[in-house]
Amino acid sequence: LDRKDQVMSELTAHEAEALARKGALTAQTSIALEHAVRALAGGVGRAHLVSRRVPGSLLLELFTHTGVGTMVTADTLEKLRPARIEDVGGMIALIEPLEADGTLVKRSRELLEAEIGNFLVVEHDGVIRGCAALYPFADDKSAEFACLAVAPEYRDAGYGERLLLACQERAKALKLRKVFALTTHAAHWFIEQGFRPGDVATLPSQRQALYNWRRGSKVFFKRI
Repeated sequence: LDRKDQVMSELTAHEAEALARKGALTAQTSIALEHAVRALAGGVGRAHLVSRRVPGSLLLELFTHTGVGTMVTADTLEKLRPARIEDVGGMIALIEPLEADGTLVKRSRELLEAEIGNFLVVEHDGVIRGCAALYPFADDKSAEFACLAVAPEYRDAGYGERLLLACQERAKALKLRKVFALTTHAAHWFIEQGFRPGDVATLPSQRQALYNWRRGSKVFFKRI
């Protein structure tokens, strides 16, 4: 259990070893963790600790994504990485609800596939939990941060912030000086991330030409 008495759904082998050494667990749990770590060292892909008190716990742990016990793995199951073509289906599942309510501009599958090199994703155990894109404007020394989408159940997990930081690092690597974003729904979030309000006239000329006046997105800038 964590500090809130919630089951810790995942641990790396390193985290499990550290937890067992603290001496705050029951002897039975410590032994179970030690055996799990030993199994991983022996080549087992992952180990699961489940409670015998939960009806159907083994099936729930193995055949649902969230599970009901603790999974111990050699390395973290969560990765923030460049998107690949095979991620598009998972990205669409995140993006479509936000397109439907007007938060995001509609993008076809074909467009996502064509622009896949601009996207980063957060993947957890094979499931795409978040995505975002960075569109560079080299002549203006700037880039647009766009198409941020995170699964509803993980919107308080910091994925949006992590994707933004990763995009900012990508922009810095390209020797760009600022990042801008257009939004109709998330002005407060961008301000919290250090962005300042701007106006359409300060956008790169190429982006100004594409601005949708009917949509009326607010413009935000951030120097990096």
